[in-house]
Amino acid sequence: MNGCGPPLIVFAGGGASATLAAVALLRSTTWLRLEYRLVIADEHGRHGRGAALARRGRLDAPARVMSALPDRPAHLLEWARRSGLPCSPGTFLPCRVYGDYLSETLSETAAWAEPYAVVALRTDRVLRAAPEGGAVAVSLAAGGMLHAAAAVLATGDPGAGSLPATRLPRPPSSRARLDTCPRGAVLGPDGRAERRLFAVGPVRRDHPGSGPARAGEQAELLAGLITDTVLRSGRR
Repeated sequence: MNGCGPPLIVFAGGGASATLAAVALLRSTTWLRLEYRLVIADEHGRHGRGAALARRGRLDAPARVMSALPDRPAHLLEWARRSGLPCSPGTFLPCRVYGDYLSETLSETAAWAEPYAVVALRTDRVLRAAPEGGAVAVSLAAGGMLHAAAAVLATGDPGAGSLPATRLPRPPSSRARLDTCPRGAVLGPDGRAERRLFAVGPVRRDHPGSGPARAGEQAELLAGLITDTVLRSGRR
């Protein structure tokens, strides 16, 4: 966001957690006709996949609990069958296949959300995301600064890469996670929830660890929070 126009939401990271949260946000705001822009910045351009789903191996949860759409629990099964993939409710799909599913679901949801929400996928790394006044200053490795209404830290496992810098106290080690409220707002040095800085996925201290099926619950809560505190409040 550079002064005028619809508010901008920036996701730092484009893996599974970021994708689930972005899909949830698009679905929760479109029926309200809330206008905004969404930028999802992933360092390696693996939108919908991230490092975890780019690897070989299989998911550690069956297909019946891995739908990206909580109100459509058979969505993943339907997608697999349309794609010609053998899949039953108890199938443990390959990680890469699930990454394909998330990437396609994000693209379809983004197309459905237009013209209210406009999604841009960027191959870039967020270096810094810090609240400044009534916005968040987001700097990118490729250069340039985005002035966003909110930023979501979704960089995956903090042990696999560094978190973007913020004006908040830094974690004591690269594997430390961020403290958040139950809905996903990052807690500031005084313990209060930041109004424009959020986190989702393994960067959160309360992340359910190896339980990817619960990631959708976290995404839904975060989407509702951003809708209420950033997008709807700004329209009043």
